[in-house]
Amino acid sequence: MLEGVKVLELASFYPAPFCTQLLAMLGAEVIKIEPPSGDPARIFEPIYVTMNRGKKSLFLNLKSEEDRKKFFELVKDTDVIVEGYRPGVAKRLGIDYESVCKVNPSIIYCSISAFGQKSKLRTLPAHDINILALAGILEVSGFGKPREPNVQLADFSSSMFATVLILAALIERNKSGKGRYIDISMFRSAIFAIPLHSTPLINGMDILQSFSSNPAYGIYRTSDGYITLGIIAEEHFWRRLCEALELDDKISLLESFEKYEDLKNLIQKKLENMTTQKVLDVLLKADVPVAEVKSLKNVEEIGEIVGEKLVEEVEFHGRKYKLIRPPFDAPTLTPPGD
Repeated sequence: MLEGVKVLELASFYPAPFCTQLLAMLGAEVIKIEPPSGDPARIFEPIYVTMNRGKKSLFLNLKSEEDRKKFFELVKDTDVIVEGYRPGVAKRLGIDYESVCKVNPSIIYCSISAFGQKSKLRTLPAHDINILALAGILEVSGFGKPREPNVQLADFSSSMFATVLILAALIERNKSGKGRYIDISMFRSAIFAIPLHSTPLINGMDILQSFSSNPAYGIYRTSDGYITLGIIAEEHFWRRLCEALELDDKISLLESFEKYEDLKNLIQKKLENMTTQKVLDVLLKADVPVAEVKSLKNVEEIGEIVGEKLVEEVEFHGRKYKLIRPPFDAPTLTPPGD
């Protein structure tokens, strides 16, 4: 879909490289500009491969006038630049949007940084956990008590919003012929990505009880593993759960929130004496949202359950790595350049 689109990447680790990898999966030519020492993520080779497959690599010292000239030669016929420097660094290197526009006025230039180009905190260093702390997301994920995250929401959401805006800018340029500067903040991306939690909280309410004190939405132990129940606000699912587990069907789902601890303990006692497979058989037969808690170490088994091929294998530096396939059909990707 993006055949003929040329992208230059100036970034390391996660947000910008994942954004440009998505563009590569959609058919764009992506050239990763790395410093002479390489992307620091190269020391975690499997991670480097999963973020950079399908790209070409070019090592340039952008502090060198000679290498900067090579960069600007590439800029002349480039459609998109994605950079992940701390605000101010691109300008000091002489490769910021204003400098690039002089060579290619129709360029789409996207900057991804922790706090964006205009924030009072723009010059501060930060990684995902710092962003989630300041955005109030650690408290949300811990239902009032901060909990250390194990999923990088700020990295992922900023990658997604950057990709969406770049694609929108390409459509706009086809109409107007004009380029555009895109400023993506990891902080703004993360806090925007949790509307189900942010909306109640900023309007003077608590975290929705459907998530915080709902006995039908959570993780339960079985005799040989764990399962999850996923009933948020559907009374009909709650009725089916009550019937399947022989609970008091006179209690509504809304009323169950007020009796959260008692009902959660009751459901736990019923499930802990059943095997995981037995729980699945009973609740799926009753058409209740339920799923086993699985480990990604057993991804092939997960693939068999959903009936899809979830893993692809690529070779890099003579080693083979298994990677998760994208959730859409993509062109065959070559491993990243050396």
